[in-house]
Amino acid sequence: MKDKLKGLVIGILIGSTITGATALAATNSTPIKAAIQKLNLYVDGTKKSSFNAITYNNTTYVPARSVSQAFNQAISIKGDNLYIGKQPKFIVNEDNAYKYVYAKIKRDVDKYKLGMMDEGYSDDGKYFVIRVYENHPEYIVTWGFYYVELTNGAVYKYEIADNELVKL
Repeated sequence: MKDKLKGLVIGILIGSTITGATALAATNSTPIKAAIQKLNLYVDGTKKSSFNAITYNNTTYVPARSVSQAFNQAISIKGDNLYIGKQPKFIVNEDNAYKYVYAKIKRDVDKYKLGMMDEGYSDDGKYFVIRVYENHPEYIVTWGFYYVELTNGAVYKYEIADNELVKL
C-alpha cells in the first residue's frame, strides 16, 4: 500500500512539475489567478508535514521537496530530470569532462591545436557536451561534438550524418 501511494504521489509531482514548467515557458504572458493555501500532508493517516501549495485551474501544485521529506527520500534535479529516492551517481562535472574528451582525442588536439568549449548538458540530462573546434584567423571550424556520460565518464562522438552517438 505504501509503495502504491508513494508511486502515485511521485507521479503527481512529476506531472505537476512538467505542467508548471510548460506554463512558465509559454511565450504569451497572460496573467493568471492562483490561490496559495496551507496544506497538511498525511501518509497512512499520520501527519508528516505542512506546506504552502498553489491551486490553479482546479489543480493543486505542491513542493516536491516537502513530499520527498515526508517519505524520507532524497530529491535532486540534474538537467531536466527530477530524482526522488535513489539518486544517480554523477562522476563527471563541467571541469573534468574536458579531461575525459582530451584523453580520447589527445593526438588530434595537439596536432591541429584544437580548442574546446562547453555546450552545456544534453537535453535529456545524461551527458555533458563539449564542442571541439579549430580556430582560423578568419573563421572557426567545428571539429566535432563530444558527449561525456555523467554517470561513468564514457565519451561519445556525435556523428552528424548518421544522427547518432558513437562510443570512442
